[in-house]
Amino acid sequence: MKFGRAPKALKSARKEAELTQQQLSMDDELFLSRESVSHQECGRHKVQPEVAQYFAEKHNDPRPALEAASDYTGWGPLILDGETADLHRVNLLVQSKIQMTEALDALQNSVEHISVNPKTLSDTKMIEKSIQECLDVITALTQLIVVLCKEYSISWVKMWGKHKMKLLTRGLIKGAS
Repeated sequence: MKFGRAPKALKSARKEAELTQQQLSMDDELFLSRESVSHQECGRHKVQPEVAQYFAEKHNDPRPALEAASDYTGWGPLILDGETADLHRVNLLVQSKIQMTEALDALQNSVEHISVNPKTLSDTKMIEKSIQECLDVITALTQLIVVLCKEYSISWVKMWGKHKMKLLTRGLIKGAS
């Protein structure tokens, strides 16, 4: 059985880190066999969470983790890798602004629908359009953040840690029990 997009992201991340499968398997943090790395990269096994986490933490490359999360759940932001994807930071900035504007417009157009009791609404097409536009924003901003963290050597993990701390201090989330 082949597993989604995470195997390709793992192989790409490993090659960008200039590691062989053998070198990766010998890392003190992972405790993997070379065969396990191979099986994950070719899609025979799912990319393991500790491997995805390793690349985010040690190589500032969250792509395997993002793709693995999507493979595990069947949803979530994906890394754009199609032939028309332009991942230059300036293009990603422009695209993010465009997507945010489109999402704000769609939300503004659906304010009346969103403000009523959902049980009284028979047509949800405008709300679905707003959701799709918001998902476009999430995808665009995810690409932008991945590229900015990578190109400017800003830790993806630390940025998320700071974000989580902000949410905790504002009382928007509860700490671990």
